[in-house]
Amino acid sequence: MDILIKNGRAIDPSLNMDIELNIGIENGRIAYIGMDDIDAEHVINATGKIVAPGFIDIHMHEDPLVDGEIGYDIAWRMASMGVTTAVGGNCGISPIDVGEYLDTVDKDGSPVNFALYIGHQTLREAVGLTDVYKAADFAQVEAMKPLVRRALEDGALGVSLGLEYTPGASTYEAIELIKLAGEYKDKLSAAHFRFDVDRGVEAIKELSFISEVTEVPMQVSHIGSCLAYGCGYMQQGLSLLEEKRRYGIDLMADCYPYNASCTTIGSAVFDENYFKKRNNGYESILVTEGKYKGLRCNEDIFNDLRMNYPDTIVISFNMDMEEVNTALKHPLVMVASDGLMKDGQGHPRAAGTFARVLRFVREGLMNMKDAIYKMSTMPAERLKLKDRGSLIQGNWADIVVFDPDSIADMATYEDPALAPVGMDYVIINGRFAVENGKLTKDRPGRSIRK
Repeated sequence: MDILIKNGRAIDPSLNMDIELNIGIENGRIAYIGMDDIDAEHVINATGKIVAPGFIDIHMHEDPLVDGEIGYDIAWRMASMGVTTAVGGNCGISPIDVGEYLDTVDKDGSPVNFALYIGHQTLREAVGLTDVYKAADFAQVEAMKPLVRRALEDGALGVSLGLEYTPGASTYEAIELIKLAGEYKDKLSAAHFRFDVDRGVEAIKELSFISEVTEVPMQVSHIGSCLAYGCGYMQQGLSLLEEKRRYGIDLMADCYPYNASCTTIGSAVFDENYFKKRNNGYESILVTEGKYKGLRCNEDIFNDLRMNYPDTIVISFNMDMEEVNTALKHPLVMVASDGLMKDGQGHPRAAGTFARVLRFVREGLMNMKDAIYKMSTMPAERLKLKDRGSLIQGNWADIVVFDPDSIADMATYEDPALAPVGMDYVIINGRFAVENGKLTKDRPGRSIRK
């Protein structure tokens, strides 16, 4: 074998497996599972460690493709915390040429496997609609359709929406584009809600309606930042997911384990009434980069950034952690980072999410098998990745080995790129992305196309 992982506690929720055994890897795939101590070029003694399927981040924001190259930044952070497959193109923002991006991943290699949605806002801009407060007209919707088809043919997972970022976009245009994904097998839609806080449940009803009409499964993105405001909206939203699924509408959600959100300050998120409906002020916003880096906003800083530096990434402390935890534990919610990073700056969720959840396990939030399910098997099932997300012979060898007693997130709001501790090995397609707790700087990732 190329690699043998021996004496580890193997946990695979898809098999209801939690047992000490050995796993052999050859030619990028899991080639042996059993008790024998077989020969291998690299032997990992995983005594006292957990061996699990690699984590699948179903919602993150990919590094940009510039002049034919991807300057990997966030992707290295993904690998450091055990992510073996990452899904970008979320919140309606993606490369317009999905095929070019995925071809570049395959040509140059990547720190992790990558899949992409085609983004609704990106499509609007491609047909000349740059006003986020304006609905697309019939001609513009028709002009977007061949771009959607090209992306789907090139392997895009489906269409993503960012309705809070394009508040003028109509439900009609979302339906017209997403229904194209329904013409293909196993496609999915994902959506950043139109409203949050007191109108968050209303926003999820709109997404449910879109899914029902198009018959395309809908992933409600980062439900914590939609509903977790300590006002009871989270329980209403989760109950709504349950109700819609009882009626056959394929609605699920994801959540990151933090009580602060993150986006660019020039977005429509920060339009009028942002502070009023959250009952907080300018000081709730932390600037992560630029001339005000590390400062909390006041009115002057906020207005200067909105007017002159709208692409500045900021963090908003506004969510209720108890309601975030309620979402994380719910059976229809999986873990995702919503990671967004630029030059090593951003929110610590981009480097800490999955280790943070495992730390929460140690602190009693949920059991280990449930956590691993929400981070690996559950997103694999959602994405219909039949040969990833489980420790089955013949599957791609995407595997993590970590210490359950020490694993913890180290990334902070001041230093958001710090790698976690306790993540000993990350294996992607049978190659080491992390070895002995350190990034190898190998690029074993490849494109994931549907």
